[in-house]
Amino acid sequence: MHKVSEAKVLPSGHALAKKKRVMLVDDDPIFRRITASILVAQGYEVLEAEDGLAGLKHLREFEPDLVLCDLAMPVLNGIEFVEEVSLEYPSLPVIVVSATEEMSDVARALRFGIKDFLPKPISDPTNLTDAIENTLEDSDSHIGDNRDFASQWFRVDSGDMPDEQELHWHLDYLENNPSSAKDLLHALLPEKETAQGDWKCSYRLLQSTDVMPLVFDYAWLMKGQFIFYLVDSDNVYGHGAATTLLVRALFHDYLRNLKSFNANLKDLAELLEKGINCADCATPIRALFGVADVAEGTISLLPAGIESRYRSGELVKHIPAGVRLGEKCMKNFTTTDLYIDQHCVVSLNRLGASSFALDLSKKS
Repeated sequence: MHKVSEAKVLPSGHALAKKKRVMLVDDDPIFRRITASILVAQGYEVLEAEDGLAGLKHLREFEPDLVLCDLAMPVLNGIEFVEEVSLEYPSLPVIVVSATEEMSDVARALRFGIKDFLPKPISDPTNLTDAIENTLEDSDSHIGDNRDFASQWFRVDSGDMPDEQELHWHLDYLENNPSSAKDLLHALLPEKETAQGDWKCSYRLLQSTDVMPLVFDYAWLMKGQFIFYLVDSDNVYGHGAATTLLVRALFHDYLRNLKSFNANLKDLAELLEKGINCADCATPIRALFGVADVAEGTISLLPAGIESRYRSGELVKHIPAGVRLGEKCMKNFTTTDLYIDQHCVVSLNRLGASSFALDLSKKS
């Protein structure tokens, strides 16, 4: 069963046909009715579907500009629905609405490229309409496909942070629900193994469930570079989850703007510090940054409050912690051009809290 909240879909020449179309996929008829009424009052055309399977059946004929869907649905649940949409309609923006206890599922959905999520119940309809408006704005400007969901929250664009960073309500929610924030950050960790050309990389991360987690992320770049960061979201200054997500947003924004240039760790750190200093919701935080040039067989490390150890063959190098990210960490000593003798490991171990090891090696 589905329902279009307009009387009919008008021909393309009609003025009303220019209305943005939203598909609302949710098995709760009361939620659908209330949400559809809000969106129609805002000038949207809305099609309702009672589960993921019904939503998929009507995607092609309705051709929505945006999909709003629940996660807990019968027949075809939200995760399965989002995965199918990401495969069949990769440019179609999706916003997930989820009950708070489903935060780990929300994080799984984020891996399929959803642009935002709203925890149920939605107490303020403005949060819903703002999220839709911002997502459609990105889609219309053809940058939505390249934006990480954290960039959507922070509205990161060209690598510059606004003078006054908006404290999005998502971050208030995560601040007030540390268990949900912990689930989200855990689920955002990338694949354990990755490879490019003759090189492969894997990491091991063990940590106590009693504290906010270490968060790791990486990317392969042009010219044989592998760039990564590690952030400790268990921040003594508070705002650990928000700051970690800001780092994630700015990290990916930096990579998008690199084009064919080589990554520079101090340039990256400077951008992140600028973001932290401009954002009311962010505070100095412990981090570690690295970039390996596998073509040259070297790696460089910039500490920002996290002490680590580098090992390659017989070479063992201690990397002092230095000052935190957000406290002018660019002044920390950058260990450059460490030789990778076919294999190297960057590691740290905090007794009783966490241990991490990044293993980069040349394939046999």
